[in-house]
Amino acid sequence: MRCIGFRTIGYRDYPPEIAIRRIAAIGYDGVELCLEHPGLEPEEFDTSRATNIATAAVGAGIEIASVSYHGDRDPLPLRWRRALLAIELTEACGSHILIVNAPRPRRDESNLRDEFLRQLELQLARAEELGITVALEPEPGLLVHGTDDMLALIERMASDRLRVNLDLGHAFLTEPDLPETIRRLGDLIVSAHIEDMPAGEHRHLVPGEGDMDLPQVLAALESIGFDGWLTVDLFDIGDAPDEAAAASLARMRELTQHHTVGPED
Repeated sequence: MRCIGFRTIGYRDYPPEIAIRRIAAIGYDGVELCLEHPGLEPEEFDTSRATNIATAAVGAGIEIASVSYHGDRDPLPLRWRRALLAIELTEACGSHILIVNAPRPRRDESNLRDEFLRQLELQLARAEELGITVALEPEPGLLVHGTDDMLALIERMASDRLRVNLDLGHAFLTEPDLPETIRRLGDLIVSAHIEDMPAGEHRHLVPGEGDMDLPQVLAALESIGFDGWLTVDLFDIGDAPDEAAAASLARMRELTQHHTVGPED
């Protein structure tokens, strides 16, 4: 495995351009540009600035591996608008993968599910026009909670533009057998978030500090021929992001030196 990324949200206290430079200086191959990062809200982050950030990433010697929009705190009308804008911004950043998640269930869940499906259809239509892949991330407690939900959604939407961003820690919590989950999803997985987690607790940790069998996970990814990015997903590290990012990269390089999953140079 050669290409490892880091999400900018871990550097939420830094302007995005500085976050990118710091992540690059630590030695990461790529960065996931998070539109929940302060200053990157889709209405504020126009295509001109997106192009400038892409240029800055090139200058720092790092690739924008993906863009993500998790609208967990946004009111639904705002969330739907921002999701469509995020597709435009992904193209402007020079990436082809937008990572999203589903809303959290509410009391009127059936109405929310119907609205989610309608909005996802609109997003996929725009993604088709721009050549963007929408990689939806199953997450504990959301409408798309785990693998069964994800597979049912892909079958229902029947769009080549809808694929999976597999957060390995999330799947560790929601699935009884994480390697088997990876094999079930197979080539639907176009990108992956990686972190460690304590058993039964949704808390993102530096790889190696939790209860996940990460060598086994990487072997399962290798077995399906996964060739996407592995992106470290840590966000509660505001006091010492460089230290957490550096420790994560060191552990990931150690873990992946015996595995070949990931984009080739």
